[in-house]
Amino acid sequence: MSIFSMNGKDTTGYINKSEITRLENEITLTKKELVEVSSKLEAQANLNERVINSISTQLDAASYNITIFGVLFAIAAILLGIYVTRIENKVVRIKEENTKLLSETIKNKEEVVAINNLIQNDILGLFLKIKREETNHILNRLLTVPKDISNLIDQLLSRELEKEDFEILKKAYITLLKLPEKQRGQCGLGVTYEGNYKLLFFQHFLDLSIKDDIIGKEIVEYIPHGIACAFENDIIKSTNDFMKVLIESGYKTKVKEINNYIKGLSTSNFKDSEQIYQIIFDKLKNREWQFDLFNLISEDKEYRIGKSNYGKLLISSYSNTELNDIEKSVIDKTNAIIAELKKEEEAQKLLEQKRVETEEAKKNQQAQIAANKKSK
Repeated sequence: MSIFSMNGKDTTGYINKSEITRLENEITLTKKELVEVSSKLEAQANLNERVINSISTQLDAASYNITIFGVLFAIAAILLGIYVTRIENKVVRIKEENTKLLSETIKNKEEVVAINNLIQNDILGLFLKIKREETNHILNRLLTVPKDISNLIDQLLSRELEKEDFEILKKAYITLLKLPEKQRGQCGLGVTYEGNYKLLFFQHFLDLSIKDDIIGKEIVEYIPHGIACAFENDIIKSTNDFMKVLIESGYKTKVKEINNYIKGLSTSNFKDSEQIYQIIFDKLKNREWQFDLFNLISEDKEYRIGKSNYGKLLISSYSNTELNDIEKSVIDKTNAIIAELKKEEEAQKLLEQKRVETEEAKKNQQAQIAANKKSK
């Protein structure tokens, strides 16, 4: 028997019970610690969640702010771009204006220098330049007040007009024609506003006027009156212009124009002007044309003087050459007209002489009667 047996007690059960108790206590403590740890973990988790939610909210707010800022920045960038563009355009415009102003300043300076040179070296050139500006002013006034031609006709007739002035005059004339007939009647004794314009067309732009589709027919009818109103320098220019139209348009298509011109010469102070007929003769291209023109002139009485004077040039130029039948006929007709006119002239002289003798006899008779009465 052992010692333990000798004490009379069995300690195995006791030890196990103490150990179990101890373990139970440890387990209880562990559970408490677990509960505490779990509580802490839960608290930490809640805290983390709140932190995360806060961070998320802040991120959302930051994202929203960034979006707003981006939109505002974009708007600001657009506005800034518009502003910069406007400033740039203004700068470019100012630059262009300055360039234009500089160019105009240089041009004005050049004009001033040119005018100064004209004053010092070419006073006549300056006068012509000023006169041209005055002419432009007059013509432009007629566009507004076409009836003012009655006050300006003398100035326009006495100066040189440019080719481009024709269109201005024509516009003013057409404006006049649109007025009621009563308003475009006479502007003086026997003078009409229309007549003043036609005289300008005749003396300055006969070639352009005849070819014009709008006023051509009127000017052709006006030719005899225009010749009657012309001075020598005017009729020379108008005759050259007239022949220019005949050559360019074809003289055979201008029979009416030719006859009106010859009629006007025949009844004017220029009926015997060799220079005028020589211009007509020389402007024709060749001999055939020169004889053709004679045959295009009417044989009526009011055309005979002009026709015979033109025929005299044919006689002096070609009578000593070989003539064909047509040319011989022209020469014979010319001689016949000359003889006829001479006969009429002699008859007219006889009539004039008889008239003078009759008047003198009448005066003598009246003087004798008066003398007899006085003697009684």
